[in-house]
Amino acid sequence: MKSKRNISKTDKRRVEVVSYNSNWKKMYKEESEKIKNILNDIIIDIHHIGSTAIPGIKAKPVIDVLVEVKDIEGVDQYNHKMEKLGYEAMGEYGIPKRIFNYSPG
Repeated sequence: MKSKRNISKTDKRRVEVVSYNSNWKKMYKEESEKIKNILNDIIIDIHHIGSTAIPGIKAKPVIDVLVEVKDIEGVDQYNHKMEKLGYEAMGEYGIPKRIFNYSPG
């Protein structure tokens, strides 16, 4: 699936790094439950990754989630439901056998 958004590796973006926020763990749990409810049939496991997953360190305030699925070829059928959560399907986005979903919020 082609993306409507063109996120370039050369885009100049402001990166905000903030002090650790103990709510990040709760935010991950809430988001992972929403994702599990949609991908329930194909999900193997779900992980909180990235700097917000490490207690006590400064981080970009972005909750990164990694979802393991049984069959990556079946993920596209859930794109419409993921869009309702605010995600945009980005396809492999330069890394074969991976699906990248972007959410600005």
